[in-house]
Amino acid sequence: MSTLNLTNKDDVKLIRDFISQNRGGKEVIARILEAYGFTTRIALCHQLGVSQSTMANRYARDTFPADWVIVCHLETGASLIWLSTGEGSRFLGGNDENITYLKRMDITNGNISTQNDVIADTSTFPEGLHSPFILNADKTTYLADRYDGELVDGFWFIEIDGIVSVRELYRFPGGRVRVENGKASFECKIDDIKILGKIITRTESL
Repeated sequence: MSTLNLTNKDDVKLIRDFISQNRGGKEVIARILEAYGFTTRIALCHQLGVSQSTMANRYARDTFPADWVIVCHLETGASLIWLSTGEGSRFLGGNDENITYLKRMDITNGNISTQNDVIADTSTFPEGLHSPFILNADKTTYLADRYDGELVDGFWFIEIDGIVSVRELYRFPGGRVRVENGKASFECKIDDIKILGKIITRTESL
């Protein structure tokens, strides 16, 4: 869980002053959008679980959205000072250089749907990644990376006959590969598979 990282009482007073003035909501909402990586307020409504009319009202009145600031801080790690005032570093500890936005895609019935980007701390990534992205499929989240090398044994993001999936592959002699899929496992030519990315890590939901 993230914690408030304030350096002195002046920072606390600064936030309290902004809250007590109960204005500047438009700028704060813009920073909340930036922290989440969203481009529309509709996406933010979905994230916060509020209606578009609630968002429109607060935006029009320009009132300070203290509750949304707290939620955004807890979910993204963005600094309360920056969210409230626009001053200082965007993320706690001044680690903006380690923060990046990753493309996120959902796989449903063999089809890809692009979702909002997610914020990630690159300091937690393995070294040598070129263009990482996030995949969600069957209650599992994958960190994947674009890949241009030779196929080797491991987990891969692939496309076969226009259907995408994440599968464990084993390379055999003669340009053949085994695609593990439980009882539906099979062998085929490497050329029958389009490699879309290499799976780096996976996180499964219980």
